[in-house]
Amino acid sequence: MPRVEWTLGCLLAAALLAGCRDDDGADALAQVPVEPSATLVTVDDSPITRAQLELTVERTLGESAPLFANDEVERKILDSLVASRAMALLAERELDAGERAQLDLKAQAYREELLVRHYLEQHATPEPVTSEQVADYYQRHPEEFGGGVEKSFEIIASDQALEEPQRAELIALLSGAEAKGRDWQKQVAAWRAAGKPLEYRSNRIKPELLEQPLRGLVESTEAGSIAPLYADGQLLLVRVTGEERLPARPLSEVSGEIREKLAPQALKQAVKSLSEEATRQVKVQYSSR
Repeated sequence: MPRVEWTLGCLLAAALLAGCRDDDGADALAQVPVEPSATLVTVDDSPITRAQLELTVERTLGESAPLFANDEVERKILDSLVASRAMALLAERELDAGERAQLDLKAQAYREELLVRHYLEQHATPEPVTSEQVADYYQRHPEEFGGGVEKSFEIIASDQALEEPQRAELIALLSGAEAKGRDWQKQVAAWRAAGKPLEYRSNRIKPELLEQPLRGLVESTEAGSIAPLYADGQLLLVRVTGEERLPARPLSEVSGEIREKLAPQALKQAVKSLSEEATRQVKVQYSSR
């Protein structure tokens, strides 16, 4: 039950730091030896030691403990531990056998979690990210560092949902010779003046930044080519007018970013290797095998 008591102890400590003075607690702190195992107070014969008090002070005040942990603060935190222990003892008396077993499982799991964390801190030493790994990542992911392809394209699109007769009319219009002319913007202006529900747009962007289905259409269309698309009630005609391969930022500029990306992978691999090694050092027997 340590996790429950520690958490509740910290909460109670925060609440009691502004509380009234308890002379019994002050006397206990003044008279009891400073050894960690020394008992400061008992609650129904359950001892609270100086080591438990010091741990709660550290957990409550964190890095500020050396600055603020005076006798008055320690006394109030001791009061909180007494209240916490009293509630824990009363709660334990109310548990039935099933609840007690479940609590024991949780306490065991938390203890194991702390032990695993300690073991990893002592033994998990990830290999440093090498320059070769950085260079390899840089070569395999140029798009992350400003590289990739940028395309310029024009679009003629319907500006409203199309009914079947209107859709067939516009498909015929955009399949004709006029749609193959050089100046799409001028041509669309003429069509709009004639009442056709069409609009003109142009863009220059990396295709992967577009949303589907336009992204797939632009990616698959070569410079100088025209491709049609009808999706979600909208008619599109796309002409790719240019394509440029962008230079990536130099490796020297992005190597730090790459190392930050690869560091968690190195730690994950170190933990995996350590897990395998730990399993080999103990006897493992599955009951079903």
